This record gives sequence, structure tokens and C-alpha cells, in this order.
Amino acid sequence: MQGTISKDLMKSAVKEVWIRSLTEIQPDILEALNAAREKETNERGRKYLDILIQNALLATQNRTVICQDTGVPTFFIKTSLGFPYDGDLREVFDEALHELTMGEFPMRPMVVHPLTREDRCDNTAANVPLLHIELDHGTDYMEIKAMPKGAGSGIWGTLQFFPPSVGAAGVKKFVVDSVLRAGSNPCPPLIVGVGLGGPLEEVARLATVASARPIDRRHPEPEIAALEEELKEALNMSQIGPMGMGGDTTVLAVNVEYSGTHKPWMPVAVNINCWPGRKATCRIYSDGHVEQVKGE
Repeated sequence: MQGTISKDLMKSAVKEVWIRSLTEIQPDILEALNAAREKETNERGRKYLDILIQNALLATQNRTVICQDTGVPTFFIKTSLGFPYDGDLREVFDEALHELTMGEFPMRPMVVHPLTREDRCDNTAANVPLLHIELDHGTDYMEIKAMPKGAGSGIWGTLQFFPPSVGAAGVKKFVVDSVLRAGSNPCPPLIVGVGLGGPLEEVARLATVASARPIDRRHPEPEIAALEEELKEALNMSQIGPMGMGGDTTVLAVNVEYSGTHKPWMPVAVNINCWPGRKATCRIYSDGHVEQVKGE
């Protein structure tokens, strides 16, 4: 039945998933940090991994932000046309971020007009929160994935169009060069999302989607999965290490997503996320039940 999901329920779910994305370390990231800690051969690297793990656990336990840069509010939404909510989604997300920032869960206002630098002081602006919506007719829920996009790591994203002749070797070199250029600045160990193909707007989106995929989940196509592992191994040979202090763990994962592209070019985008890989997912079901999902 249309309209069975209320605006209040929707807004409450958005607020909770956004708070979780800022405060809660996801199981795939925590597992990877602990595994890296066990394998790390550099003493200083191990100490910094210990600090990062402790910071993440305390933030989750105390429901405080993992990082003070709460970033640009970004959401990936998956739903069907038949989902029983007929309200204005933009209004719901704008109000949720406004109400949180202005008192319910105080955050630094991080969003401004790109030219005038005007600041509403509530983490909203033109087209922000960013809403990426995908239709999926096989679902009976609306899935909302929240991703804070901070500047500390986000500023190091790269995108370039190559001739197709560069092939896989050119793609690998560009990804490695992008991470080496960033060095310690994005707070490693990093989660690196790589987008391949499509036109400009698609390759950037794919890189972001890749960085949001659980890092314990390889691409289903063996060739792409092998590329992910090869890039991870190459980047960890850099010895940049945790927080740039040296060690075997420069990246926790490299995730790759691709789309068909035009014959004359090979677009490649690299999206770099800092060590907590901040994200959280919820699902709002047609009957009004809300599930805060772990590990997605």
C-alpha cells in the first residue's frame, strides 16, 4: 500500500545509519586491521595498528566519531518503484542532516558553496546530502548505505582517460602511482576503490562504489579479483605503512568495479578511503521494519 512508510520512520532510519557510519567500525574493516596487526613485521607499524584498532573500538563503544572530519554526507540508495513511500526523499535527508548537526548529534559543519564558501552550518548545501539512487525491482526494502566523504583522503582521488593501448599494465601503473603520490596523507592503511570504463561521471561513481564494497569480498569475475589481489600486494610493497610510519600494511584492500566503455578510450578512477573505511547500511522494509545491517 502506498504511503505506509511514514516520513518520521524514514528520517529516523537515515539519522541512525548516518551516526553509525561516523562512529561504528564495520566487521570487515576490523577483521582486516586485526589480521594486518598479526602479520605486520615492522614494530612501529604494529604499534600504530594497535592505536587505530583501539580508537575504532572506543568510538564504537562510546558512540563518538572515529574522525573529526565528518565529510560530505553521501548516500547510496537501492529500492524498487513499488516501495511504499511517496514522500520527498530529498526533504527527508536534508532535514535529517540539519537536525543532527544542529543539536541531536553535533558534528562539525563541513559543507560549503564551492565558490562563495557560504556555509549553512548544518552539513547541507545544493544537492547535499548526495543521493545516488539505483532501482532494483527484486527488493521489498529500501537499502541506504551512508558514506562520509572526508577531505583527508578524498582529496587524493584521481581520474584519467588513457588510450586503450595502455592495457592492464597502464591501469596498474596509474593505480600504484596514485597511491604512492598520496603517500601518508590519506591516513593509511587505505581502502582503494578503482573504477574502470564508462564515461567520466560513471568511472568516478564506480570507484566510489568499489571503495564501499566489503573488503573481504572479492570481485565475482576471477580476472578482476586477481587484479585486486595483485594491486594490493604491489601497494603493500611500498612500505608506506600504517599512518605513513613504515611497515607492510599500506592498504587493507583494493576493490575494482568496471563498466562497458567507448572504443577510443580507457577511463580509470581511483577513490582513496582512510583506514576506518567509514560506512554503514540499513534496510527499511515495506512493513515498516528497519534493519541496521552489519558488514555491508
